[in-house]
Amino acid sequence: KFMLDWASHMNIPAAILPAVPLDPAKASAYARLLASLALDCSASNVQLWVRVAATPDALAAYELLHRRCDHPANLGCMLCFDASSSSSITAQNVGQYLVLVHKMVGCNLRAVSFSTRMFLTNKRGYPTLSKSLQMVFTELLRRLGRTLRVLVEGTPYHNLPKQEAAGYSGCLPYLQYLRHIRTRPEITFILDTEEATMETSYLDHLQSPLQPLGDNLEFQTYETFEKDPVKYSRYEDAIFLAVRDGLQNGQYPNEGAQFAVNIMVVGAGRGPLVEASLNAIERINKPRNVPGASIPLIKTSIVAVEKNSSAVIYLHSLRKNDPRWSECVTVVECDMRHADKHPVLKIMLEVERMRADVIVSELLGSFGDNELSPECLDGVEQCGLMKPTCVSIPQRYTAYLAPVSSMRLYSEAHAQAYLPSNPSDGPMGRPCGTLQAMETPYVVRSHAASQTHAEQPCWEYVHPCKHRGEGMAGGKNDRSVHLVFGPDRTHGSGHGPGYQAFDSTIAEMSAAHGSTGDPTGVTIHGFLGTFHCTLYQSAAGAKESSIISIAPATFSVGMFSWFPLYFPLREPLHVPTGASIGVDMWRRSNSDKVWYEWCAGVAMAGDGPSSTDQVINSSPVHNPSGRSYFVRL
Repeated sequence: KFMLDWASHMNIPAAILPAVPLDPAKASAYARLLASLALDCSASNVQLWVRVAATPDALAAYELLHRRCDHPANLGCMLCFDASSSSSITAQNVGQYLVLVHKMVGCNLRAVSFSTRMFLTNKRGYPTLSKSLQMVFTELLRRLGRTLRVLVEGTPYHNLPKQEAAGYSGCLPYLQYLRHIRTRPEITFILDTEEATMETSYLDHLQSPLQPLGDNLEFQTYETFEKDPVKYSRYEDAIFLAVRDGLQNGQYPNEGAQFAVNIMVVGAGRGPLVEASLNAIERINKPRNVPGASIPLIKTSIVAVEKNSSAVIYLHSLRKNDPRWSECVTVVECDMRHADKHPVLKIMLEVERMRADVIVSELLGSFGDNELSPECLDGVEQCGLMKPTCVSIPQRYTAYLAPVSSMRLYSEAHAQAYLPSNPSDGPMGRPCGTLQAMETPYVVRSHAASQTHAEQPCWEYVHPCKHRGEGMAGGKNDRSVHLVFGPDRTHGSGHGPGYQAFDSTIAEMSAAHGSTGDPTGVTIHGFLGTFHCTLYQSAAGAKESSIISIAPATFSVGMFSWFPLYFPLREPLHVPTGASIGVDMWRRSNSDKVWYEWCAGVAMAGDGPSSTDQVINSSPVHNPSGRSYFVRL
């Protein structure tokens, strides 16, 4: 206790604590002590880091300790590589250690320590790590390099040519070598990009999802999203393909030497989709933009619909000052679901040739439909402003779900209980409480997290929604799904934190060298929701398409407009080796709101071929009837 007080006084970030004792009675007593210390340290910034050896049993003992302490946010672990690690990690079993690293990332891993005795000596007499250990350390840096502390412990024993260059402790050459590994291209490609810099402040920071029909984005938020180097390029490609196919199919009226194409952008924001539409039309007209061919092939009319009055002012300024906009763009301020009530758009109802050939929107949320994209686009369709041949961009999107192990996210969700239930009440508002906090999904850039299984599809929406009848009327957009995630001896190591492209190399190495499996199982703390979206799929020729996705299997590298949606569990579920995870997810609605309900269970396979699986653990149904969280219609 005295040393922790001293650490707080000196503003030392963490105190390193001994490993969990092997004796069960001592382990329980150690947990009681740490639970008390974690509570005392909660008022300061001092973290508690428990030493954990690089073995599955040591990690399992730490996980049990963390549960006994009631999952404190300031209790983390430090992975320790001692002298035996250099010989125990080999090319034959490196996959097992990659699986171990993947699991430890989800266990609030704060630091990694290297004993000087585990370093080998190169030809020049300097310290180096074995190839296998370099691979393990590289994976650690790729996953947690922005937040991970790296320590070197022990007495230096390498006889360097210039001993004076070893620093006061003599450990400088070891640290220099580890810093050299940090500069490798496979690490800097992930940690030193502009995208990585922008994401840093969002890592593991929970954000409440938008109320899309009630919240208006700020100017800075629009500006940040518009810097996405991938999304709007894919939208431009989709619009280009859609208009090109429409030309080939003879869908557009011929006005002399030109074809008239009407594009409606719903939810225009500050106009990036309008710019993408203009750029796509210019690409189609480009072959005619040569001397002697002054008449463009396409004559376009673009209607930009936006409900945010502040953003509408910006759109009007663009129309006034940008020649491309002033020629063909009309700005309309209204709710897209009631666009037919606007006097400017009523003309489209009366004159069919003025109706939309292409509807473009960016209403997707992290889970695809969680920001009411189906309800909004159904509303536009019901207004009657679309031609029978009208194309929607996006055409279809699928929600995906995957289990996640993350002590960090779980602790962050618990911490939301102390925040006001209504943000407008300020810091003195009534706290939302643990139940509401743990039954609310959060947008998060998952970082200290491990996706434990491959994501699976939940449901799909297609637009236009003629096959769904009257759209949102009568709960037509409600959905439900039951998913089963079978045993995976690699614990999903190739999927990383659930927000990256699937790493087939890591997955193959983990599967090939981790065939003995992990006897300790894994703990899940919730589920990550992602989406895969086909903006446009061409039906002609080579069936070209434009796709955006944050699902790891089809991840759009470089895109940062969406982070996963975290569905927490009120209590973590331990999944023993050989067990499967079952999850039920519902999307429900009534006349004034939309919400999600979810529950999960763990089951072991029965003994005989005809026996049913035995449920050994289960969670309650979260958020029934939208009691804790919903999206207003």
